[in-house]
Amino acid sequence: MKRVDTAVRNIHYHCLEYDHEQAGELFLVAAGMESCDPGVCYGPDQRDCYHLHIVKEGTGVLYAGENEFRISKNQMFLLKHNETVKYTADRESPWQYCWVTFNGSEAASLVEEIGFTDGVYRLNLSSDPQLFYDLILRMHQKPEISYVNDLYRRGILLEFLALAMEGCTDHTENRQKHTGKPIDTYVQQAVDFINYNYATINVSDVIRFIGFSRGYFTTAFHKKTGLSIQDYLTFVRIRRAKILLEDPRISIGEVAAKAGYEDPLNFSKVFRKNTGMSPSAYREELEKSKRENVK
Repeated sequence: MKRVDTAVRNIHYHCLEYDHEQAGELFLVAAGMESCDPGVCYGPDQRDCYHLHIVKEGTGVLYAGENEFRISKNQMFLLKHNETVKYTADRESPWQYCWVTFNGSEAASLVEEIGFTDGVYRLNLSSDPQLFYDLILRMHQKPEISYVNDLYRRGILLEFLALAMEGCTDHTENRQKHTGKPIDTYVQQAVDFINYNYATINVSDVIRFIGFSRGYFTTAFHKKTGLSIQDYLTFVRIRRAKILLEDPRISIGEVAAKAGYEDPLNFSKVFRKNTGMSPSAYREELEKSKRENVK
């Protein structure tokens, strides 16, 4: 149930607020921004839902349980579901922040994924706070209570949380620990990604898609497959090239391009290194084998 809000707001307070008792994995309850008056205090009271604040300017203090957190520009803080908190703007440099309020069956695990584990209420942020403000402004451009606008706002909420997760400089633990997926799952995803996109990607694209550090994942990939990522990419390309060479109507240059090589000479060099013959010689061997089978 929504709490009774007795705070006195100023003209710099702007907020959209919706039903607190929605159902689903993740849903938006509120989105707003505020430039606080000096020394203004909210609470202590118990907050329902999760309230993620991004501080753009100024400072303030958050009191959560018996803990006190001094929070300033380029940091974010979280008011957690069903916890009693109080937060106060500094008297000399009151904070300016924006926030999203959300809940759902996946909300608790999501905030932990960002880095707000037990006892953690404040995190450093590398992302520009203005990016979060821009997302709030986009939500405010779709204020109407309708199913279509709810979908728009929910999508922007996901962008907001993803940006927080990406920009959290304190959250350096291996992602595997938080998702619970074994590393073999990510190796298989990398293999599938290569198999589908071999003609247009390089090793950096594979690393970026998976999301682990380059050193960590290349080691894991080699351990699982027996090949480096580059060697597996080459294997897939050459395998495809062999299939294409079976069709004499496709030129060697076209085969090279379709297999992911812009330079036909480089393709021939790589093909020879992996098969012991040039693409032309390989095609000739295929044609010779076909003629012999016809006899």
